[in-house]
Amino acid sequence: MLATRRNRRGQKGFALIYVTMMGAFVLIPMAGLAVDFGMLYNIKARLQTSCDAAAIGAGYMLHATTNLSDPTQLAAITTAAQNFFNANYPTHYFGSTVVSYNAAVASSNAGKTITVTAKATVPMLLMRVLGITQSTVAAEAVSNVRYIAMMIVVDRSGSVTIESASATIETALTTFVATSSSSYLVNGVDTVGMVSFGGTWNLDFAPTTNFQTASPNIQTAINNIAFDPTNEITSSTNTAEGLYQAWNQLYQMNLRGALNVIVLLTDGRPSAFTSYFTPQSGSSCSNMTQRAGVFETYIDIGSYPFWPPSGSNDSTGLFAETYQAIPETNYLAPNSTNCAYASNAGNVGNDLGANFPSSVGPVVNVSTSNVPYLTTPGTGVSTTNGYYNSNCTTISNPVCGRYASFNVADNIATLIRKDTTLKPMMFVIGLNYTDNGTEPLDADWLARVANDPNYVTVGSDTNIIAAGNSVYQTGQTPGMYCNSTMATLQSCFAQVTSQLLRLTQ
Repeated sequence: MLATRRNRRGQKGFALIYVTMMGAFVLIPMAGLAVDFGMLYNIKARLQTSCDAAAIGAGYMLHATTNLSDPTQLAAITTAAQNFFNANYPTHYFGSTVVSYNAAVASSNAGKTITVTAKATVPMLLMRVLGITQSTVAAEAVSNVRYIAMMIVVDRSGSVTIESASATIETALTTFVATSSSSYLVNGVDTVGMVSFGGTWNLDFAPTTNFQTASPNIQTAINNIAFDPTNEITSSTNTAEGLYQAWNQLYQMNLRGALNVIVLLTDGRPSAFTSYFTPQSGSSCSNMTQRAGVFETYIDIGSYPFWPPSGSNDSTGLFAETYQAIPETNYLAPNSTNCAYASNAGNVGNDLGANFPSSVGPVVNVSTSNVPYLTTPGTGVSTTNGYYNSNCTTISNPVCGRYASFNVADNIATLIRKDTTLKPMMFVIGLNYTDNGTEPLDADWLARVANDPNYVTVGSDTNIIAAGNSVYQTGQTPGMYCNSTMATLQSCFAQVTSQLLRLTQ
C-alpha cells in the first residue's frame, strides 16, 4: 500500500511539470497572440479611419480643381489629404510606424478620384517569445468625386410678378450657382443650364461647363429671366413642359456617369399643358391640320382659397408652345387664323370640340434619339390619371383642365424618376407667400415630384392624401423637397448645396 501511494505522488508531480510546460509553450503564446492581434486590429482600424479621412477630406478640394495636370492644384489636393491623414493618425500610434503613404489622383468622364493607401509596422509584445518581432497592417480608401450635370428650372408665371418675388429669386439663384465664392458648383468642371416656364418654356441658358465665364454667362441669364412685368396673371404654369425640357437637356449633355440633377423652383400649381390639337369638322379655322399649342386653365382669383377654379372662359388656348414674349396669351399657336379662339381664347371648344386629348405630351425635342419613353411628339402622357384620377377631358370644365395639368406634370416627373440611364435626381423648392394674394402651393404634390423619402404630408389636398403620410415611391430615384418662404429661399438652396456635397463624394 505504501509503494502505491508513493507512485501516485510521482504522477502528481509529473502532471504539474506537464502543465507548466504547456503554459510556457502553448498557453503563453496563445495569450500573446490574443494581445498582439488585438493591438493589430486596433491599429489597422485607426489606419483605415485615417485613410478614409484623407480621401473624404480632400474631396471638396478635388471637386473644386479645374486642372489636375497643374502641379500647384495637384499638390494642394495631396497636401490636404496628407494633413487629414496626419490629424487622424498620431505619430507612433501604439508604437507603430507608418512606412508608406500615397495619395493618387485620377480623372475620367464621370468625375475625379483620389485613392489613399498606407502601411504601418507594429512591434509585437508577447509574440517575441516565438521570434516574431513585428507585423504590418495596410489600409486603402477611395473617394469618387462625381461631376454635376444640372438643369435649373424656374417658374416665371404671372404670380411671381404679383407677389414681387422676382428679385428674391434672382438673388437666391445668383448665390446658388452664379457666384464662385458661394456656389458649390465649379466653373470649368460641372455643367449647368437653365430653363424657365410659364405657359410656355424657354431655354434661358444652354448647358455648359463654363457657366460662370461664358459670354453671356449664367448670371446674365438669371438677370434676364422673362418674369411677367405686368400686374396681372398673363402667364400660366406649365410645369410639365419645364420638367421635360430640362430632362431633354440632360440627355443632350450625355454625362451618364455624372450626378444628373434637376432643380425646380416654383410658386404655384400646374395650370397648363402642351400637346397637338386638331380642329374638328365645322371649325372656322382656315387651316384644319394638327397644330402644336398650349392649353391653359386660369386660376380663380376672386376668392381664397383659389382651388378649384370656376367660371366661364377659364379654359383657353391655343397659345404658342415656346416662349415668344410677355404677355404669353397674345401669341397664338401657328395656323390659328380665323379660329374662334383667335378672337376669344375661351372659345377653344368651338374649334376643338368638347374634349381635349386623353394622351398628350411635349411636341418639341421629342424623338427616339433623345429622351426615352416619350418618342412620339404630342402623345404618351395621360391627362386623366396620375395625381388626380378624374377621367375628365371636358374643355369647358376648368376643373378638368387643372386636373389634366397636374396629371401631365406628375406623369412626366414619374418618368424622370424611373429613368435608369441618367438616374436624374430632383430637388424641388416650393415658394410660399403669406398674403393669400395668389393661389397656394400643393406642397404634398411637389414633395411627390421630388420623391422625398423624408417628407410627411401636410394635407394640401385631402381628397388625394391626408396629412401624416409618406410620398416616397420605392424603385424610383429619391430627391428632396424644401418648403420655402421669401425669407427662407436662400436657406432652401443651401440645403440643396449640402445634399450635392454629400452625393458627389
